[in-house]
Amino acid sequence: MERDLHTLLTSVRDDAPPPRLSVDDITAAGRHLVRRRRRLAMVSSVGGGAVTAIAVVAAALMLGGSPRPLTPAVDPSSLPSAASAVPTAFADAAAFTTTYRGYQTEGYQVSDPEVVTVAYQQSAILPGSGPRAAQPSAVDSIAADPTPSATPARKPGLVTGGSLVVYRPDAFEPAVFEKGGEKVTMPTGDGLLAYSGVNNPSEPPDKAIYGRDAMVPTLAWQYADNAWAAIYWSAWESVPDRDHLIAIAEGLSPSAPQPFPVAFRAAVVPKGYQLLSASYGSDLMPMGMSVSSAVRLTAKAPQLPIYEPYPFEDLPTLTLSTGRSDAGRKLAGNLSCDGQVRCTRILDTGDVYVTAEVNNAKLSTTLTQVTLSIRPQSLDDTGAWLPVAKVFP
Repeated sequence: MERDLHTLLTSVRDDAPPPRLSVDDITAAGRHLVRRRRRLAMVSSVGGGAVTAIAVVAAALMLGGSPRPLTPAVDPSSLPSAASAVPTAFADAAAFTTTYRGYQTEGYQVSDPEVVTVAYQQSAILPGSGPRAAQPSAVDSIAADPTPSATPARKPGLVTGGSLVVYRPDAFEPAVFEKGGEKVTMPTGDGLLAYSGVNNPSEPPDKAIYGRDAMVPTLAWQYADNAWAAIYWSAWESVPDRDHLIAIAEGLSPSAPQPFPVAFRAAVVPKGYQLLSASYGSDLMPMGMSVSSAVRLTAKAPQLPIYEPYPFEDLPTLTLSTGRSDAGRKLAGNLSCDGQVRCTRILDTGDVYVTAEVNNAKLSTTLTQVTLSIRPQSLDDTGAWLPVAKVFP
């Protein structure tokens, strides 16, 4: 009986047409998908779903229990892929639209874009945690040395993070990095390393600071055609070494374009003023209150290309913002103005405020009128916030 059954199964298998994909094809496709997922920093759920679907296809190809033609249970062309889930290239999006998401790499956490302007998107870079957390910098290592010649520890409160600035196409010229910068090889082409953190950290490097003292350029590279990104660090003492800088740069990958939101409207906007930037408030001085959403308007936008992020404190701007307040109901409805430079109004609930502030600019209307016209949305319901480019066209 066993011999007859074996003969029957053999004849059925021999008569069936060959499968469209071999096991080797499926294995190779799976390996290619894994490599592609790693390059694009896909989330594990998408990658896991794709691998599971491939396993189903492989099982369907290898098992056959009937003389009917053997075909895959799932058409491989319909499987989820990196190309369908995440863009493979950065979109040519309009200003005030984000084209990447935050990510973690080599012990550093890069936030989602927190600031958008007519020229770039910007994220914060902070040391992360976990088994691949960034190692202490050379300054920390020297400071930990108990010998008398050890360099003193860095001052308390020294900022250790940096910023990732993703410039729009044709908006940036890397002149600062070309001045004494060193060429490094990047996946998308050559990069420029102005200061890698590998010099003697006990002394400020000669070519670390250009322009304003707070600007410490480190790495710039082309992430797409005619489009540059740059990493700027807050202090030369804490700049990562070149391997960490390049790892942070390589972690940048495209995502579906998303309009940047704003949490308020303003019925009164001075004539001739246009949108320069929008943010969640990380680029503003808190002035004792938490900022949730802010925009800067200007009557004179800087010409492109630019050579570094905007020096907002030097530009003529009108800044509008809203956020949390602990003033309480006793001050609800209160409007206070510091001349015609800054006005703040506590809303009826007492826990939300709006502010208007002018810097190096003249207005065709009073700052009081502008402030009274600001109408915020719920700060908790961020999903209902409107695209800033539509609110302030």
